[in-house]
Amino acid sequence: MNTTTEHQAIVTLLAQGRPVWYVAAVTKLRMEEVNLVGRSYGYPDHYKLRQALSGLTGTVLTGPTAA
Repeated sequence: MNTTTEHQAIVTLLAQGRPVWYVAAVTKLRMEEVNLVGRSYGYPDHYKLRQALSGLTGTVLTGPTAA
């Protein structure tokens, strides 16, 4: 899979517990596109998203952050 900084941003926001509509608005993408990228990294399972994020960036999220 081609990994872009946009994918990293999407995975980061979804792993933080942000809803798909919010991520779509922030990244200026359609919700369907965000959902496709998220699912390719394990969405809606936040644990899998955090694992994917640590593999992409080396960043480890310890839990959901406050919205």
